[in-house]
Amino acid sequence: MLISVYWILATIFIVIALAVPRYRPVGIVGCVLLGAMLTWGVIQRLRAPPDDDQPQVQQRGRPTSPAAALQIIAPDRVQVDHVKMSGGGAPFELRGRIENKSDALLKSVTLLVTRRDCYEGALDPSGCIVLWQDKHWISIAIPPGDGRDFSSSVWMRGTAPGVRGTVKDSFEVVAASGEIPPPASTADQ
Repeated sequence: MLISVYWILATIFIVIALAVPRYRPVGIVGCVLLGAMLTWGVIQRLRAPPDDDQPQVQQRGRPTSPAAALQIIAPDRVQVDHVKMSGGGAPFELRGRIENKSDALLKSVTLLVTRRDCYEGALDPSGCIVLWQDKHWISIAIPPGDGRDFSSSVWMRGTAPGVRGTVKDSFEVVAASGEIPPPASTADQ
């Protein structure tokens, strides 16, 4: 962030130096310095190794520890219980319990939230039609083998369709990510 401020300030001073005839020699030296800085930045960028070895994990933000390794957690290793959605839709409140059955610290869970309208005469053989369906991301920190209650706001996209019968909600874990803590140092032993 600060580097771009330096570039902007350098450019402003050089433009002023070139616009005022008395400062033109200083402006020319400034242009040479700015060109040298730009060349040095391009060379440094080309010399840097590509960042292709980063894990491809569903991630919002960064791990809490720079030494922690990111890990994708299988959805079947995360259990959600007693999940209920309440409210009028501006927003809905999603509450429940998440249990981590993996060996990693659970950092985020994505739930597929489906709201169905069940009524007599629905064209679907199950008797219910899907009103809306969306994926909802939840940030949470749960140690391995532990569980936590959660509460989150869910915003429905678009206009709220009218309900003809009974509303039934279903929740399915579709993605999860976590961190594996760095191994403990065995130095000085």
